[in-house]
Amino acid sequence: MGRPRLFTRALPVACMVLVALNDHWLKGSGGVPGWLTGKLSDVAGLYFAPLLLAELWLLVWPASCASAAARRVAWMALAVGGGFTAIKTLPEADALYETWLFALLRRPVRNTVDPTDLVALVMLVLSVGTAQRLCRQRAGEGGV
Repeated sequence: MGRPRLFTRALPVACMVLVALNDHWLKGSGGVPGWLTGKLSDVAGLYFAPLLLAELWLLVWPASCASAAARRVAWMALAVGGGFTAIKTLPEADALYETWLFALLRRPVRNTVDPTDLVALVMLVLSVGTAQRLCRQRAGEGGV
């Protein structure tokens, strides 16, 4: 079976672009309140991240069926949700995350420990639901 397209669809790609634009131009511009730009990145990022990570996993290790691909999105959603919860609630996890991103991007990155951001975790459910729908459609089209 060809791999299902999980991330390479309009909505997940648009969410990734939104995070990039938000993080590089809107945050700190004064044109949009800081609380809104923070929530915007959280919501969009939590939607696309599990889909992107699962698609990368499928490139490295193809799934034997569409339902296995959907399960990978669920596993990635659990991992992303756990990491997000940690960096939004634990100062130690936040410091580690900022250090890791600095090493990766070679520029300072600031995350805000803010448990109210956990409301965005609902986007993980939508991400997994999207994957399940896409994989059911793929299976119905003759995919395994």
